[in-house]
Amino acid sequence: MLADVEGEAPLSVGELLHLVSGSFERDFSHLLVTGELGAINRAASGHLYFTLSDSSACIDCVMWRGDTFRLAFQPRQGDEVLVRGRMGVFARSGRMQLYATAMKPVGAGAAQKAFELLRARLAAEGLFAAERKRALPFLPSVIGLVTSRTGAAVHDVIVTLRRRCPGVRVILSSSVVQGGDAPRSIVAALARLAECELCEVIIVGRGGGAAEDLAAFNDEAVVRAVAAFPVPVVSAVGHEVDVSLFDLVADLRAATPTAAAEAVVPVRAELLSAVETAAHRLRSAMQRRLAELRLGVDATGGRLRHPAARIAELRQQADRFAAHLERALRTRATDAARRLARLSASLDALSPLAVLERGYSLAADANGHLVRDASELSAGDTIELRFHRGRAGARILWQQPAPATGQTPAAQTVQETARQTAQPADDAPAPDKRRDDRREN
Repeated sequence: MLADVEGEAPLSVGELLHLVSGSFERDFSHLLVTGELGAINRAASGHLYFTLSDSSACIDCVMWRGDTFRLAFQPRQGDEVLVRGRMGVFARSGRMQLYATAMKPVGAGAAQKAFELLRARLAAEGLFAAERKRALPFLPSVIGLVTSRTGAAVHDVIVTLRRRCPGVRVILSSSVVQGGDAPRSIVAALARLAECELCEVIIVGRGGGAAEDLAAFNDEAVVRAVAAFPVPVVSAVGHEVDVSLFDLVADLRAATPTAAAEAVVPVRAELLSAVETAAHRLRSAMQRRLAELRLGVDATGGRLRHPAARIAELRQQADRFAAHLERALRTRATDAARRLARLSASLDALSPLAVLERGYSLAADANGHLVRDASELSAGDTIELRFHRGRAGARILWQQPAPATGQTPAAQTVQETARQTAQPADDAPAPDKRRDDRREN
């Protein structure tokens, strides 16, 4: 077929792109396009690069720095916007793009609305709550890694782990990290690590990329798999500005895979240095304490006497105490004996038996009660007399009432004696039958 066009002059690539660009400038110089903002990148020069898409197509866009100053809002991924501009071709890459000169929001994009609704629902369930975040183990021996086997993330994580803490074991569960199959692949990779039950912490992530590549990390199934994972999970998606639902549910968010590896393990050399420093401080503290104790022992020993001398002194003190105690006991015994003698003498003086010894007797009625008044007896009553030595029975022949008021006991005694003397002899009482009976017995 090339033979048919041998007479035609061929176009260079630059000429072709120039023709296409001219056609765009002629036919598509004043466009008004609506769509949803995708990946947004503000270059250091101030130019704004982004994508504009709908459900069926996507186009690259650029807005020069001078035009960005007229923006009345801050463009965000997922915003639905209205863009005015022209079509052109970037000659260096041959890529068609829309050169935007103005842009305004017309409402939230469908993808952004769905994202916000899912985020609110999961937050209401408590999946993003700070209190459910788990602390990372201090020095894990086995670390799980979920990422693409061929991506840069796996290399960055392993190199960083081996540099910081040689000997730590890494179990890779490879997964697709972008595209339509990514959510299912990430969930399966997490399930494999959970089944092995060896990992103490998990790193899940990917290298850098466009913001729309975060879709897999905003999937509900992925978020719930992380929330239910048995050990702490570190997010290393690689987007510092854009926050995914995966970042919110993870126990720790790292800006990059390298930062995630640095977060899960300490530097082994620093640990060894810290241990050595602590050991040195401990040895120094122990040496100082031992020196203080030695000084205390020496000072105490200087104040102590020889045990034998101390024992001898205590023995002498015991002997003195024993002598003092013996003298005190003897004195108290003597005083007690004297007091007992005085009390015995007083008791004897008050004892009715002593009165009997002087010739008096005690009279008791038939019931054994002491008779204190003659009015208590009647003629014919039997009484018992108790003498200093022995007892005797008697019968009352008569009784004399108590003396009148003012009559002395002496006068009463005189009258009693006179009366007894004047009594006829034939009135003498008959012998007491009971007394005779007692004698026979």
